[in-house]
Amino acid sequence: MKVDMQEAILLEGKKVGERVRKELLAEIEKIKTSEGVMLRMACIMAGKDPSAEFYRRAQEKCAQSLGIEFQNVLLDAQASEAELLRQVKEFSADRSPVQGVIIQLPLPAHMDVAHIYPELNPKKDIEGIHPATLGYLVMRRAKLVPATALACMTLIDETGMDCRGKEVVIVGQSAIVGRPLQLLLGERRATTIVCNTGTPEVRMAAFCRSADVVVACAGKPGLVKGDWIKEGAVVIDVGTTEVAGKIAGDVDFEGAKKKAKFITPVPGGVGPLTVLMLMKNLIAAYRWR
Repeated sequence: MKVDMQEAILLEGKKVGERVRKELLAEIEKIKTSEGVMLRMACIMAGKDPSAEFYRRAQEKCAQSLGIEFQNVLLDAQASEAELLRQVKEFSADRSPVQGVIIQLPLPAHMDVAHIYPELNPKKDIEGIHPATLGYLVMRRAKLVPATALACMTLIDETGMDCRGKEVVIVGQSAIVGRPLQLLLGERRATTIVCNTGTPEVRMAAFCRSADVVVACAGKPGLVKGDWIKEGAVVIDVGTTEVAGKIAGDVDFEGAKKKAKFITPVPGGVGPLTVLMLMKNLIAAYRWR
């Protein structure tokens, strides 16, 4: 098929997710009918961060649509770290009927995620960022993969690209997206370059201009310019920053879509698929245990 390079093909998470949703529904129904198990997940949230609340609502809506029981634990922003830890330990216990837990980030400033995540049962870590979970990924024995990184890989696969030998630039190196994505792409034998706050912008631009795939996950609106994109590249924008009441991505979408072959919109790209990947991890967590 001949593609007009002036009109990149949109990688819309909702459309890709329709197929994923059907697969999940079939698996969940099988677990209910054949194994007599109702899948349950819990979301623990402290405070009222707008982006966290948006994500929490999306999780609840998705879970309910799939027939998954969703339990909210909403703590006040002034709640103690000990109170949050108590909730985490309660759900982590083997006797708990909850198979998956997400600790909604960001947490209030007086809570240290480094103290809290190690107390979560890694076999219930459906966001995939427990130290043990990430360790399995490093050792090429992944059980639960960070949901956003998994969504990015799903969208890259949607293009039909064989990652072997391709050059991929990842802008951002968080534990939730950038670092696990580098490991996943390495498994596919792609050549990866990770840019971070220590990478001069001129070098970042040069790396992007030669890349077959650019994944922007720095949380800095408009960081990746349109003229940084190679003709025919795949652009995955993970950024979701609120700017003037709207959600903005890390990529200059209008400029980038004139050169890319495939590009994700913001909103509507990675986000909708990430929530489904959480549900996919919930099934994986149940199977693991």
